[in-house]
Amino acid sequence: MVYALDANILVYAYNLDSPLNQKAYAFLKEEVLSGNLKACLPYQSLYEFYSIVTNPKRVERPLEPRKAREIIETYMKARNFPNIYPRKSNLRNVLNLLTKYVISRQEIFDLVFVATLIDNGVDGVITRNAKHFSMFDFLNVLNPLD
Repeated sequence: MVYALDANILVYAYNLDSPLNQKAYAFLKEEVLSGNLKACLPYQSLYEFYSIVTNPKRVERPLEPRKAREIIETYMKARNFPNIYPRKSNLRNVLNLLTKYVISRQEIFDLVFVATLIDNGVDGVITRNAKHFSMFDFLNVLNPLD
């Protein structure tokens, strides 16, 4: 089983003001980065992480863009935590999923995320927002922060 890391886990791990900070950071360090759990990091999660942690409307103390970039670069170099990205089949997978699921508005971004997982043969997601992925019965959803 391979899990993809959703951006919210990264956000909690680097938002020092979050009550979930220590738990998220420990999970990343002890389970993901150590290789105990086979995981990958979609580029979409890195973009979303940057968007959130540099936005004062989303976190109490936003990171400086330079610091957020450095964190992303660190994760891009992690040897046992590969990055995945959309492939040519991504749009086709999105369209196929749209025939099976009722999706609207912002939900499309989670659907594109799921299509990227399909593109890369990933069958699980690590997230705090299990509800966002619960409709996809083919995905194993792990919420390490509850």
